[in-house]
Amino acid sequence: MTVAELSIIIPTKDRGDIFQKTLLAAYDATKNISAEIIVVNDSKTKDVLIEQKFSDRVKIFNNPKSGVASARNYGVKNAKYDNLLFLDDDIIINENNILELITLSVQYKNTAINFNWVYPEKLVKEIQKTQFGRYLIYIDYTSLKGWSKGIYWNDKNIFEVELVASYFLFLSKEIFNLIGAYNENFPHAGAEDFDFAMRLKQKGIKGYCYPLSTVFHNEEDRIELIPWLERKKRSAETRKIAANLGYKEMEIKSTTLKVFLAKLFFIFKNIIFFALELIPNKKYFNCIYFKITTLLCSAYLYKGYFNKK
Repeated sequence: MTVAELSIIIPTKDRGDIFQKTLLAAYDATKNISAEIIVVNDSKTKDVLIEQKFSDRVKIFNNPKSGVASARNYGVKNAKYDNLLFLDDDIIINENNILELITLSVQYKNTAINFNWVYPEKLVKEIQKTQFGRYLIYIDYTSLKGWSKGIYWNDKNIFEVELVASYFLFLSKEIFNLIGAYNENFPHAGAEDFDFAMRLKQKGIKGYCYPLSTVFHNEEDRIELIPWLERKKRSAETRKIAANLGYKEMEIKSTTLKVFLAKLFFIFKNIIFFALELIPNKKYFNCIYFKITTLLCSAYLYKGYFNKK
């Protein structure tokens, strides 16, 4: 087995058992290589507690600032190895992922590499039982390929991508420092990834996605409608920041009428939520539920992006 030196950086904030599953998987996946797992706790109210058995490879730090961008930067600051793997706190990896990553890192030097992700099979089966879960399946939210709809995708081989993302992102510390780390002006997760990827591109660093190795996106605590919509709103807030930084691709352009209707929909959201609860949890009514939920999603996005504080 090839020996590698790898610093895995996991920012986390109040994810409880979800994070613990991610940590256990990362710990088991790195048992045969020289690795460290750096956990950066972004919570200001809860400590991150781990089992004693993890102490040989896991280091816990509290983020002195706030936000996922600063948490990742702080993780790199405390990393001892030159190979970095950023990992979200709800991503489950295995040893084969690590071994394939080691091989690819030799073949594709001076690049940034993503792997494919899908929802765990158990989670997909579980969400099929609810209206909102079926909505997530309907909009292809349960896989990276679904998220990448409209963008080139290759099921059979590694391929170059315009943008990489940080859920499972491998690159060297040299490249990280070359582009100047993550932009800490983003208060929430979302557009900080876009900014990071664009600066990689500006420096001539190619990004790749390897579809033949899959990690699991374990969002079992994020499959409720209202919290999901709130995250969409926060994501839109970061998107507005990116647009203000000059990234025209992140602009949301709309007519005054559409913005007004979205705001109106947001104002009456509680009544709409009540109406959704009255829709029977039967597949026959999916069409109605999906249309209303899509309108709600638009309302939350517009609220986050156009809200004037």
